[in-house]
Amino acid sequence: MNAAANDRAGEGWKVLLVEDDVAGREVFGEILQEEGFDIVTAGSVKEARSLLPDRIGVIVTDLVLPDGSGLDLLRYCNEQAPHIGVVLITAHGSVDTAVAALKQGAIDYLTKPVNPDELIHRVKRAFRDRATALEIAALRQQVAEEHRFGMLVGRSPAMRRVFEQIKLVAPTRATVLITGESGTGKELVARAIHANSDRATRPFIPVNCPAIPETLLESELFGHEKGAFTGAVSRKQGLFQAAEGGTLFVDEVSELPLGAQAKLLRAIETRRIMPVGSTREIPVDVRLVAATNRNLQERVAEGKFREDLYYRLKVAEIFLPPLRERVEDIPLLAYHFLQEIAKDANRPVRDISPEAMEVLKRYPWPGNVRELRNTLEGVIVFCNKEVIDVQDLPPHIRSSQPSNASLFQPGMTIEEMEKEAIRRTLEHTGGKRSEAAKLLGISVRTLQRKIKEYDLRI
Repeated sequence: MNAAANDRAGEGWKVLLVEDDVAGREVFGEILQEEGFDIVTAGSVKEARSLLPDRIGVIVTDLVLPDGSGLDLLRYCNEQAPHIGVVLITAHGSVDTAVAALKQGAIDYLTKPVNPDELIHRVKRAFRDRATALEIAALRQQVAEEHRFGMLVGRSPAMRRVFEQIKLVAPTRATVLITGESGTGKELVARAIHANSDRATRPFIPVNCPAIPETLLESELFGHEKGAFTGAVSRKQGLFQAAEGGTLFVDEVSELPLGAQAKLLRAIETRRIMPVGSTREIPVDVRLVAATNRNLQERVAEGKFREDLYYRLKVAEIFLPPLRERVEDIPLLAYHFLQEIAKDANRPVRDISPEAMEVLKRYPWPGNVRELRNTLEGVIVFCNKEVIDVQDLPPHIRSSQPSNASLFQPGMTIEEMEKEAIRRTLEHTGGKRSEAAKLLGISVRTLQRKIKEYDLRI
């Protein structure tokens, strides 16, 4: 197989040509062999099935065969070898048959008489589509297994670092401060910390500070006594007490008024609270996890946040990077949300086209993961087909320019940097290894060794 075919088909993968007409089989075989593809041939469905899988990547089959049809072979592949792409050759004008084949999973079809250039083009495209299908299957498996932590999903170095931090801090009693832009998933981190702690069976109580009127915030957190203020007709338990033995998650802690900040600091330090209107402190066993999308140091400098509380919260800090800085997580997140939303919305959507995925990766996502999920939910609700295409995406996302996100992120190892550089260069060259090696300044042999070492599938 020549280099071009290698890049598209992958080393060792073959084309199975199924045609009962010997002359036609020889002609088609010569055309594909001249292009560099490894060819095996068969004259019937039975003979073709006997050759599977045997490193077959793509099957090109005639519709009419002596012991059945190309559709029979297609159905067999769907059940026994779904990784194989099938291209069907039909008689001129058999549009209905071609459409039926596509609905049953065929990658493409050709009509007789077959144009040699079109045959080559379709086979190359079949290998590319097959590679995409394998990548999608791998992504789904990754979403389900190694690239998720609780409800968090990611495979980027930045998210793997977050997962490790959660594992380290969860078993401790340390107060945790989660920072990051709005929509990055800070509450999911808090829930993962709780779920992996010895408090997992006890309550997890979230409180969103800006959602509670300032006049009621202290009462909500610490409770109040009957008659403590107008409208306090009975004694009320606060969220600290509701979270007894568990975790209290204080979201947007930067918006706490200074009075409530002082009481929160005392609660953290003494593990005791005083309800509004009471003169008696109550002991509490609560782990505090706080989050903010604001720069607390700036708030301290402005006199809007207590410096002592800031340092008390910052015992263990976890930073969630924005989505635009971890572009490699977008496909994982997209498929995670697709599976979840399509099922809830009772929609047939199961895939995202490669072109649409590239658009999603290009968009900067100012609203981060939350915006990605909301966007996909809107798309899926109005989608009554199996694959999301570019035209299904909102106009402002389709028209977005490529992100300027850095290739490298702080904390990446040299190996991670090298792997990412090779991966993106191969994507840039369309998988052409000789061109990629030249751009990277290394030999093709070295590049091939690195591809194998890093298990890159381009």
